[in-house]
Amino acid sequence: MSAVRHILLLVLAFTLQTTWVDSLKVWSIKPDLLIMTLNFITLRSGPVVGAYMGLGVGILQDIYLPANLGVNALAKSLTSAGSGYIHTHAVADSIQVQAGLIFFAVLCHDLIYYLGTGAAVPFEWSSFFGRAVYTGLISAIFLAGSTLKRHLFPA
Repeated sequence: MSAVRHILLLVLAFTLQTTWVDSLKVWSIKPDLLIMTLNFITLRSGPVVGAYMGLGVGILQDIYLPANLGVNALAKSLTSAGSGYIHTHAVADSIQVQAGLIFFAVLCHDLIYYLGTGAAVPFEWSSFFGRAVYTGLISAIFLAGSTLKRHLFPA
């Protein structure tokens, strides 16, 4: 049941990333809802599930934009597996630590993506770090809401 829930959550994040997230951009910086959702799944389900989910959503994203076929799948699966591995070896229960993990996951994903596409190394550093900061802040808001919901309405 949780695999179906993860897949539906990733499909929703993919749909929002390709349609609605343009209305959230600040200057030219947009948050990465796919990496954020993948990290939420990975932090709760482990590195293997995160790697498979990252590979699946990366293939879906590569099919949607086939210019650099396979790079999104590689970047998302490596990033999800890495953040899951870090989570298994570190205590990541606080909102700040989880948002920091998502910040570094976006940085790692973008670095793998830019290296995989053969982009020139001096890419725009402001958008590179801005995207990670923006995604980290949005994830902190979602994590705070989730924590508040868990405390107000215990299962």
